[in-house]
Amino acid sequence: MYNPKSAHNQVSSIQFHSSKSQCHAPMLLPKPVTDPIQYFKDIPWCAKILSDKSVVQVAVPDRTPLPSTESAFIRETLNTPNTVKACITFFRYIKPTAPASETGEDKKNPFLELCTFVDLNSGVNGYANTAHGGFYGVVLDEVMGTTANLQAAQGAFTASLKVDFKKPLYTPSVVLVRGKVQKKKGKRVFVNGSVEDKDGNVLASAEGLFIMVDRDIGRWTDKTKSKL
Repeated sequence: MYNPKSAHNQVSSIQFHSSKSQCHAPMLLPKPVTDPIQYFKDIPWCAKILSDKSVVQVAVPDRTPLPSTESAFIRETLNTPNTVKACITFFRYIKPTAPASETGEDKKNPFLELCTFVDLNSGVNGYANTAHGGFYGVVLDEVMGTTANLQAAQGAFTASLKVDFKKPLYTPSVVLVRGKVQKKKGKRVFVNGSVEDKDGNVLASAEGLFIMVDRDIGRWTDKTKSKL
């Protein structure tokens, strides 16, 4: 039987730390969020999604920087009130529409959809009031890569990631990032992902190929976390 707690223990999604901005005039930055789950539950469209019966687990990602510097870009550079103010992750179980003989899905480890709410601010901008296009790639790779890792005993590397930009991501705003394995064949894991706004508009979609490895690649989940 599938155990959602075991899946939660493997989650390595989006995490972050703070730094100070330099500017010519004082800048009022958003305050850090102390209770991310309640923070998103207080946003009506987020609360509606979180209350859906398909949601099997909600979690707050660990945002602690690591001594090894692994994931420093996610855990430190993007962990500021002016970049990624807050985030939570949750799993959704979606009944398969294709037979396991075609997708390679194991009933004991189903292809769960991993979702992440991310509250973005101007520190991720490229153009004025608009997130940098490369930011799409970062959050999609993190979420989609996590879903691939949940299918791999030793972890998986990104082999390719194709992102289609559909609409601008305006900031500040909260977006929903999704990732779900579509097929597993041999060492290859095929994953689809998307970034959506509060109205369900798809701002970007992605297709990724991840390669499972047969050796320990030293994922941060296997290491002792730093105590700051």
